[in-house]
Amino acid sequence: MWRRHSIAAKKAAWDANKSRVYSIIWKKIQLAAKNGADPKMNPALEMVLEKARYNGLPKDVIERAILKGSGQLEWEEMKEVFYEGYGPNWSALLIKAVTSNTNRTSQSIRTALWKSGWSMAEIWAVSWQFKEQWLIVIDWKSEMVEDKGRQIEKIIPFDAESLEMEVMELPIEDLNIEEWTAEVYTSKADFINVRKAIIDLWYHVTEADIHFFAENTINLSWEDREAFDRILEALNEDEDVDQVYHNLSD
Repeated sequence: MWRRHSIAAKKAAWDANKSRVYSIIWKKIQLAAKNGADPKMNPALEMVLEKARYNGLPKDVIERAILKGSGQLEWEEMKEVFYEGYGPNWSALLIKAVTSNTNRTSQSIRTALWKSGWSMAEIWAVSWQFKEQWLIVIDWKSEMVEDKGRQIEKIIPFDAESLEMEVMELPIEDLNIEEWTAEVYTSKADFINVRKAIIDLWYHVTEADIHFFAENTINLSWEDREAFDRILEALNEDEDVDQVYHNLSD
């Protein structure tokens, strides 16, 4: 009986997370489509559509979000907004949200922090501690192979050494290769061209977006870290919250 309940609980948690991911991508498609419904002419839309396909959003959901964002259907004005907050021992939180109702989102985030025993911060109170960087995440490579007289695309794991040699020739700022993923960091000016070059090299991009990284990190006690993790859990349950950045060391 316990195992059955455990599986049901895990499935419910997975479904809830999937719903939240769908919701935030749906909003980001609308936000990007404000600048045009054609992804070939709108790089921001093209990038979020890649993320939508990677996460399995249904085609009709994607198309409806584009129509709403571009004004072809009744729409809500989506905005990208940042909130700042404090955690245990003055740890810093930078919270990125996509919403059509900033009053609702602000109150929701304020409540999540308050229930965890912490508070919102004034604008620029903590954001000065974070550096803006453009991040491209690679998870595999593909190649064309012949099969029964046909050319088909085959997915293969990337070779770390080859990837490093190819990517280091591009105007990047940093490269971090893990076992299954590679993170490429660029400047804002080089981001679009680097991303295109990586795709042209047949690497699969699973994430391409701006991120914020703390220039100096701090450590927390075990008790404070538990409290901080509760804050992150509460914020990540909010369907308006896209990303939560912080200054804790791993």
